[in-house]
Amino acid sequence: MTVDDDDRDAVLHKLIAFVRGELLPEPEADGFGPDTSLVESGILKSLETARLLAFLHREFGVRVPPAGLARRNFENLGRVADLVVSLRAAAPGPRSVEHSP
Repeated sequence: MTVDDDDRDAVLHKLIAFVRGELLPEPEADGFGPDTSLVESGILKSLETARLLAFLHREFGVRVPPAGLARRNFENLGRVADLVVSLRAAAPGPRSVEHSP
């Protein structure tokens, strides 16, 4: 596993925790995973998308540019994690994500 893979896994772990804790009603959280469609399942609507974007900035220090707001980047949390890793790689400064125990 490479550093990028470790970073992506850490990002994905934090994204899953955020969506389960902040965007999903409790009964729906059990069936949710990294490949669950965020758009088709109705998890991401306008307000939830804004909350997710704020979380990405606060937690990972990335701002998604207008070109990055394409639906394909938010199809599922695996794609969101890929977007975060690519934005962090393109930005100057520290790139690691602290691993939660």
